[in-house]
Parts: sequence; C-alpha cells; structure tokens
Amino acid sequence: MSERSYPDVDFVETDPEKMLTDLITSYEDTSGYVLQPASPEKLLIAWLASILVQQNVKINETAKMNVSRYAKGEKLDSLGEIFNDTQRLPPTAAEATFRCYISKVQKSSVYIPEGTRITADGDIMFATKEMLEIKPGEMYGDVVAVCKTAGEEGNGYQPGQIKEIVDVYDYYQKIENITTSAGGAGEENDADFYERMRESTESITTAGPENSYKYHAKSVSSAITDVKPVSKQPGVVDVRVLLKGGEEATETILKKVKDALSAADIRPMTDYVTVSEPEKDEYSIDLDYYITKNSSASAKIIENDVEAAIEEYIAWQSEKMGRDINPSKLISLVMAAGAKRVDLRKPVFKSVEDTHIAALKEKSITNRGIEDE
Repeated sequence: MSERSYPDVDFVETDPEKMLTDLITSYEDTSGYVLQPASPEKLLIAWLASILVQQNVKINETAKMNVSRYAKGEKLDSLGEIFNDTQRLPPTAAEATFRCYISKVQKSSVYIPEGTRITADGDIMFATKEMLEIKPGEMYGDVVAVCKTAGEEGNGYQPGQIKEIVDVYDYYQKIENITTSAGGAGEENDADFYERMRESTESITTAGPENSYKYHAKSVSSAITDVKPVSKQPGVVDVRVLLKGGEEATETILKKVKDALSAADIRPMTDYVTVSEPEKDEYSIDLDYYITKNSSASAKIIENDVEAAIEEYIAWQSEKMGRDINPSKLISLVMAAGAKRVDLRKPVFKSVEDTHIAALKEKSITNRGIEDE
C-alpha cells in the first residue's frame, strides 16, 4: 500500500476558534466597538462563524478531491487522466484447473465444450475457458475453468471441492478441481489504484526501471497486491508476483504477467524476463498470554480479540514481500487486544529477502488465565 506521507493541505480555514476570532476582530475594527461576551452582536457572529466553518469544511473536502493523494472513488478515477490515462482495474474472477474423466477409453477423441459449467454448491459456478480434447486411449484431461462471479467469492476451494457437473459432456464419469481456486479479487481499491497511478509515470520509459515493471505487472489483475522485480545479472529480470492475502499466484496469472512484460512495446530488447512466485520463509507462532484480573472486558471477549489480533498479524506478515518476521509487531497487537502479558517463544526476528515472503507453518496459542496487576 502506498503511504500518503506528503504534508497535509487545507485550502480554506476550518478552525472554529480562529474563524470566530477573525470575525470578531474584523467587526470591531470596522465598527469601532468592543464586543462584550453577552452582546447580541457577538452571539450573531458566533452563529455565523459556525455556518461558515461548516461551509468551509465542505469546500476544503471538495478541493482536496482534486489532489490525487486525497481523492477517493470516482474523483480518483477522473485524476487517472493525468497519470498516463491510468484506469482502475475491474474485478477479476478466480480460476482453477479441473480434471475431466470419461467412463471408458474411446477410439476417437472426446471433446468437452468451452463453457462447460461445474459447481461446488449450486451457487458459485465455474466454466471451462476452452474446449478440451481427451485423446484416444486416455481417460481424462485437464482444463482451466474460471468462476462466473468476479471477485473473491470463488477463491479458496480446495482440490476436490468443486465437483458437481452442470453441463454433462459425452461419456461423463466425474469432474473435480485439482488445484485450489485463486486469483479472484474485487475492484481495485483507492490505495492500490493511487500507488499504481504514481508508478505509471515510469511506464513509458524503455530503460526498464523497477516501477515500470511493477506498473505493468499490477495492471494485469486487481488480485495482484505486490510485485518485486530484481536483476542480479545483466539483462536478466526476475519478477516475483504476490496476490492479495498472501495467496500463491495461479499459473494463468503468472503467464498473463509474463506476456504483459514481454510485449514489444514494454520490454527492453536486452532484457530476459522471468516471472514466478516469491519464495517462502516459514515461521511458527508459539505463545502464552495472560489477562489482568481487573480487566473491564470479559475474558471471553479478550480471548476472541487476541485470536483476531493474531490473524491480523499473520495477514500483515504475508501481504508484502521482503517484510521481516517481526515478533515485536505480534506482541504489540496481542497487548492491544487486551492481554496483560505475553510469553512469546516463537517467532524470533528474521530478515526476509526482497523476493521472499514470510509464511506461517504452524501456531500454538494458549490462554494461561487471569493474573493480578
């Protein structure tokens, strides 16, 4: 995510006290009278100041929508025009590889039509992206299917969970996903869009800068949250791609990124581009925590909040490449959730390389009960 760290800007005065002081001073200078605290004129000016402040707040917010780091929604979309006409990425649909079986070996090819639908629950549908040929002598073939509903709804189905055929094909025996469905994402959010708009300023160069590779890779799908291009030897660019939530990029997305970065009007002729997932640095969580006896919240509420804090840490740790494994972050989140004390055995601090991500291996969390202050 982009850090919007530029100095804050206000276009008009929105401080109620300063507005009131300025109006009183102006009135006294013009009239020659010194206003008393309970005078009708001062009460009227106080009312007027409150109205003007409310109006100025609206004016200020409207003016800020013309500055890209403040703009939101459609206002930010409009500013894409001055960033090389960058447009917000639409939602993308999850994909998975399916294995299609036939009931017996055939002497001629069996064709499974493009658009053949499969479902896990009758609600979320997947449809094959292309026609599949099962050749003579073979009992099955593999094909990629895409979720009919764009967004995150189609993500996370484990192998074998999507297996109900909707459009039965010839000699059908069974069908099931053999990879976890992934790659679905909602419309690009404001923070990601703003970051990509800024990266677009380097997209027109032919020198192959880091932000140019990032911009073109992220433009493939709104599911991509982080891209890290590195070049450890002349002419070779290794691009690592990470999806939202720390998910592994599908082969389809990796291929789309490689195709995008290899286009004749994008890739410098001297660059050889490879695209892959980040390597994983595994870590474990092993901790005990204690709750103070006089806590205003119930022990059960704190326990639930601690569990949520740990899940927040796991997500934070895996959402960006090169993010060091930081036990201090974990302790701070658990303490903020209401724990009195944390006895943390794992993880220990570890530096993570730019092309790696921290990945949770296992966790053990124990509530050791209540302690006195």
